[in-house]
Amino acid sequence: MYAKTLLILVGLCLVTPNASGQHFSIYGNQNRPEDVYFLTDYAAFRSDSTDKIRLEVYYQIHNPILKFTEDSGLYVAEYLITIDVHDDDELVGSFRRNRTVKAPNKRKAKSHADYRTNQVNFELDPGKYKVDIALRDINGEKVIERDFKAKLKKFSEKTARLSDIELIQAAGAQSDEPSKFDKGNLTMIPSVSTTFGDNNIWKLKYYTEIYQGTDSPEEVRIETVVRHRLKGMLYRDSLTSSFNDGIIRELREISLDNFKPGDYELEITLTGKRKKKIDFRSKNFNLTWSERAYMKFDYRTILNQLNIIVDKSELEGMEDLEDFDARVKAFDAFWLARDPSPGTPENELKREFYRRVRVANANFRSFTTSGWKTDRGRIYILFGEPDQVDDYPLVPNYMPYQEWHYYRGSRYRRFLFVDANGDGDYRLQYPFDGLNLRPEF
Repeated sequence: MYAKTLLILVGLCLVTPNASGQHFSIYGNQNRPEDVYFLTDYAAFRSDSTDKIRLEVYYQIHNPILKFTEDSGLYVAEYLITIDVHDDDELVGSFRRNRTVKAPNKRKAKSHADYRTNQVNFELDPGKYKVDIALRDINGEKVIERDFKAKLKKFSEKTARLSDIELIQAAGAQSDEPSKFDKGNLTMIPSVSTTFGDNNIWKLKYYTEIYQGTDSPEEVRIETVVRHRLKGMLYRDSLTSSFNDGIIRELREISLDNFKPGDYELEITLTGKRKKKIDFRSKNFNLTWSERAYMKFDYRTILNQLNIIVDKSELEGMEDLEDFDARVKAFDAFWLARDPSPGTPENELKREFYRRVRVANANFRSFTTSGWKTDRGRIYILFGEPDQVDDYPLVPNYMPYQEWHYYRGSRYRRFLFVDANGDGDYRLQYPFDGLNLRPEF
């Protein structure tokens, strides 16, 4: 359907995408840049030094959400993060932090792989709280806001109690320098995205604490269950653990190798004598459709996606591979040959391609058709965010249509999509390459 002459632009447009993001509202609200690049989460634990509860607020900021300006050969961004905790209408906790981020070049400044994760702790009484988080991008003159409600339960009970579940990105032995990420003798970096499978992370890591209680026995039984949102329970284990100084610290991991991508829930239940339920906690997480997942569970899809940007002849030899390791080897070789910066940890072309696939799937899906297969999805994957979108959902005597304009590249392109059936599936109209159409503005 799409002329392969479009492919001469792929290398350039994928490495240097138009990243304004200002038109995401017409695609939908599922995958806006701020949803991907500014993430927040929280968990509650018993305070180590007081009778209060330690509310841990996590946030993660990726470079593309910030505006970098060139300064003396460097690229510099500045932001202010604020966190306010309210008990009813009263401010009971507050955090402010300014930070400057410097990158040696423009590529590094826009790298999706460059981010910083932080944790802010608040000592609070049991109760209900509202937490407001705001990220102010100084150069970009914009503010992104988040909020959540937290109900903090009392842990000093007669029976054993569970803390919240904290999903973990990385863990290691505590260093000589104290850190806000320390728990017991470990340092743990939270997985703020609550998403696994990306970057080939196929293990679910999580941390919980169990508090003994005044009348609890010296050991407790812990039951762990993982449920798929639609398919039900897919994993279950149980163990008996003993208290040490009134607390059990559980850092565990579950292999996700045989789990298909989807939405899951991790459940932890404490049981006592005769399997009586004592306490319960749960945490949602997502296993994403990564390249590894496609190669293992849906190899045909990954080849069809690559066919958007290369001729089918370039995939010869990959199509008939049955062995998983052989698929991985061929896939890695395919992207290595197209790496715009060989020798660096990140393949920008590959990362940008799959980011666009995810955005297309989130915003252009039509009934049973995945977003990357639709006409808008394919054009988005090839060219990225349009420089201008004209949306006409209600025009007398016309079917709904959209015009996408790309005018910052070497050639102006205008793509016309029409929703002929009124089902939200906007089909691309001739000329399919977007050329030879004059702008109407």
